[in-house]
Amino acid sequence: MKRKFNHPAPSERALTGPQYWRSLDELAATPGFKAQLEREFPEGAANLNEVDRRQFMKLMAASFALGGLGLAGCRRPEKNILPFGKSVEGIIPGLPQYYATAMPLRKSAIPLLAETHQGRPTKLEGNPTYAPHGGASSLLAQASVLDLYDPDRATAHTQNGGKLEAAAVNDLLAGIGKLFAPAQGAGLAFLAEQSSSPTRARLLTRLRAQFPRAVWAEYEPVNDEPPATAAQSVFNASVKPLYQFAKAERIVSLDADFLSAESGSLYYAREFAKGRRVAKKDDPMNRLYVVESALTLTGSMADHRLRLASSHMLAFAAALAQQVTGDATFGNLAQGLDVKPEWIAECANDLKDHKGASLVLAGAHQPAAVHAIAYAINAALGNIGRTVDFVQVPASASASLGDLTTAIKGGSVRALIILGGNPVYNAPADLDWAAVQKSVGNVVRLGYYSDETSALSAVNIAAAHYLESWGDARTVDGTIVPVQPMILPLFGGFTEIEVLARILGEAKNDGYSLVYDTIAGIAGGDAAKAFQRFLHDGLLANSAYPKAPVNFSGSGLAALANQSAAPVALSKANLEVRFITDHKMDDGRFANNGWLQECPDPITKISWDNAILVSPKLGKELGVDPKGSLIQVARKEEAEFDAGKESAHVFTLSVGGRSVTGPVHIQPGLSNYTVVIALGYGRTKTGHVGTGAGFSAYPVRTSAAMGFITGATLTAKGERKQLANVQEHWSMEGRDLVREANFSEYQENPAYVLGIGLEAHSPSILGEEGEKMTPAQRASLLPRGGSLYKTPEFDGKHQWGMSIDLNTCIGCNACVVACQAENNIPIVGREQVMRGREMHWIRLDRYYSSGTIDAAAFGGEGNKELPEDPQISLQPVACAQCETAPCETVCPVNATVHDEEGLNTMAYNRCIGTRYCANNCPYKVRRFNFFDWNQRSLDSLYMGPLGPQGMPELVAMVKNPEVTVRMRGVMEKCTYCVQRIQNGKIRHKVKTAQAGNPSDVVVPDGTIKTACQQVCPVDSIVFGNILDEKSAVSQAKAREQNYELLGYLNIRPRTTYLGKLRNPNPKMPDYSALPLSRIEANKKNHPAVHGEHGGAGEHGAPAHAPEGNKAEAAPKGHGALDSFKRFGGLS
Repeated sequence: MKRKFNHPAPSERALTGPQYWRSLDELAATPGFKAQLEREFPEGAANLNEVDRRQFMKLMAASFALGGLGLAGCRRPEKNILPFGKSVEGIIPGLPQYYATAMPLRKSAIPLLAETHQGRPTKLEGNPTYAPHGGASSLLAQASVLDLYDPDRATAHTQNGGKLEAAAVNDLLAGIGKLFAPAQGAGLAFLAEQSSSPTRARLLTRLRAQFPRAVWAEYEPVNDEPPATAAQSVFNASVKPLYQFAKAERIVSLDADFLSAESGSLYYAREFAKGRRVAKKDDPMNRLYVVESALTLTGSMADHRLRLASSHMLAFAAALAQQVTGDATFGNLAQGLDVKPEWIAECANDLKDHKGASLVLAGAHQPAAVHAIAYAINAALGNIGRTVDFVQVPASASASLGDLTTAIKGGSVRALIILGGNPVYNAPADLDWAAVQKSVGNVVRLGYYSDETSALSAVNIAAAHYLESWGDARTVDGTIVPVQPMILPLFGGFTEIEVLARILGEAKNDGYSLVYDTIAGIAGGDAAKAFQRFLHDGLLANSAYPKAPVNFSGSGLAALANQSAAPVALSKANLEVRFITDHKMDDGRFANNGWLQECPDPITKISWDNAILVSPKLGKELGVDPKGSLIQVARKEEAEFDAGKESAHVFTLSVGGRSVTGPVHIQPGLSNYTVVIALGYGRTKTGHVGTGAGFSAYPVRTSAAMGFITGATLTAKGERKQLANVQEHWSMEGRDLVREANFSEYQENPAYVLGIGLEAHSPSILGEEGEKMTPAQRASLLPRGGSLYKTPEFDGKHQWGMSIDLNTCIGCNACVVACQAENNIPIVGREQVMRGREMHWIRLDRYYSSGTIDAAAFGGEGNKELPEDPQISLQPVACAQCETAPCETVCPVNATVHDEEGLNTMAYNRCIGTRYCANNCPYKVRRFNFFDWNQRSLDSLYMGPLGPQGMPELVAMVKNPEVTVRMRGVMEKCTYCVQRIQNGKIRHKVKTAQAGNPSDVVVPDGTIKTACQQVCPVDSIVFGNILDEKSAVSQAKAREQNYELLGYLNIRPRTTYLGKLRNPNPKMPDYSALPLSRIEANKKNHPAVHGEHGGAGEHGAPAHAPEGNKAEAAPKGHGALDSFKRFGGLS
């Protein structure tokens, strides 16, 4: 923990000799330091708030000296600290320290461990102490460390354009409190974001008592929790649902992307994966039904997926409730629903067959009535208390943004305090918030950026990043977690609770004291000890929301249902617009994060932009239909590409008298007449990364239609816009890249992967001798098989390998950004991505399968159509560390070679950039540094030596000091996080040497985790020593589903995959006897056999699925199964 040193009184020598600073305040006030600063940096001497390298390094040194000892320790800034030259004992320069913190977002938070090097945080991991997350984290959490070092963040406090010192800000805030105190806050208004912070809740209680006439409003442009009105109406209690997916055998999702967009998605993904993971044929597997208008990550995992407009979801929920409960009153709400009745009936029967082990949930954007019906279904099935718990949450008494707007227009607000958020950018269009904010005489805004809202504010207070702040928050289940600073504030930023405390006139108004008092009041007992444990563990034990017994009320449901309207028929002239939360930008708050901007959307594969997504059917009606080739041998592309750049038609979307303009992208899997737009783009004032990226959807979003709206039209502009789409082709073209099977087939034949692909029809590449070897023997001896050449032998004590479970991978992209953060992978910018020069070491491939592929020699009509209702397959691909790597044989300078532990290593200083290795890599995962990305700004790459050189010092601080920063002309790729491997081996050697057993050099399983493995929310990735037969990776590779991607090339990849399983219901009208990718593989590889047996229809492949339904499947027990067995189908 932290140590406080009591310095003795200075001696006469100390007073007359050189002065050594003991605190940052003393450092900043030293005249000698100021004089030195004026000599070395005359342009920056007047303002010490700016960050130069010398000041920043001393800030880091001070923060590092505060570090103390131990894992996940306290980070309290002490007034008396040691200079870096006399660091705290136990701190070893060069070794990272880890401290517990949390990333708050709206009403939830993700517990984290921050890795710091010499006082600066560089990497974030999930806190394993919080069991529900199991040490995992999310895409946004991984990227958030980059925002700390964003040079575009607000670096100074300002008033009417002039800079304010921290003391002046304190006086200003205190003055506001004194000014409005006599009138009990009349004329004072606050606008804040949602928060789960107990400290803010405590201060808000004080504020309401001290300023009872003040207005406290909260606004979030994205709603990721079920509406409180639904639970309040049907349970008459302030509760929220907490879903237990691991206990659910049958799940129905009503427009809910619970794997990505809903609050608690990290927890829900882990729980869902537990029911999806199948290690042996006797293991159970859950079944997922998804009804949605957009194509989401949750929909990509569905066993049965129904395309349905969001505005029709209430009618569907009512129809499902009628089937489940037998209550005919639900039928009134289901009128006008155009869905095949058999789909609903069989889905309902499956739920009823699994009472108490099923689950129905609705998307947070859906109206309260839909959620109330979902609660009714769960109550009827006996799921409450089993697969869904309801927990007590504080009731909200906050005003809405609409209420605040009314108050301002009524002239009752004289001063407005905006705590975070960016309402000028993302407020509903009907409120015209920019004009409303301008009408307030005094606006004080706490913000992280100089953005759209700060431009209309008189006073702007720079906000502190959560990694330099004291605070607290609650996780999705209510567990209280600390927000601890990893470094002292770089620019003297304030936090939300500090601003409130100063306005309230709190005697103790620093963040640490505020949080301490809150936790002391909750924990009770020995407050100091409880707080230290709280900081050390990263959570307050037994602080989760208590479970609440609930009783369903039909009268409350009826009241909500009476407010609902019947579904309206949609068409080209009456489109539905669905506003979705972007996977990366969220509501726009992360728009200036280059890691997130460059990370491709997992479904559209577009980076640096958003688009107006339309279905293939609507695209045809709009005249947007890619031409394809004259002879369409392969499947037609979903867009037109010009030298690798997607050339998209530009349309104007109009609805309710408002309009936005953007590029149109055809997206298979959408409801026919639903247009999908991602929020968070089109920023006009944020930073050089986010400004101008994409277009904003907020101008057509109103208070009454935050989730979706109908009555829209699309009008062509006659223009084109180029998009950075990183995956041109969407079809596997019958190849065995992702090997899939239905769960029933797997139970009969667990080794189904062996009957798929070219390896099933060729002699074993391992030979007879190799087939007899154990995986450990194969890894070290490398059997020659049928090769003429002798294979290398690896004699290392470890042989590293990886396994990726495609059955649980949800395609969240967290591994992509975690790898980027860990390995100093540069940002290349939109223009370079369009040229195919992205540098990500991990690529997430997304494939569609429709079963309608045409296998004729010169293609056919089936290849000219885009699938409207495809199955989705996701596959992460990185360097597979091939044992007989083809990249090594073509490198003229031996820059890429194998080490004794089976790693395909890179010697960067030896590489001369021939790119032969990239050409010879079958996985296409090697990346070439076309420019000196780390030394050149993205807008001057082509200027060469004439352009500015060197990255800003602030940006350089995010780099991992344990990983080489590559230069121009060098090839790079995945290394299995070799720096972590070496650190793990060193730590183990030190530990065993200290224990008197220096010969024990084999690292225990689980000690070393790669960045992608550690971040994975669903534990799809396992890594370890193949020589250890008990290791997790050895056990994974020993499973029957294990296969090598492109294994027929005899390259012996160390990264292998576990095949994907689907669990369809044979009674459903869209049931297919085989996954659609398998049907396409059989068609492509054995077209004659398929011709003999009647083509696609014989194998259950849908021809062209109408809205909400796939075509009828083949009769059960059809005779083609024998052919499948003979040609790599059912084994």
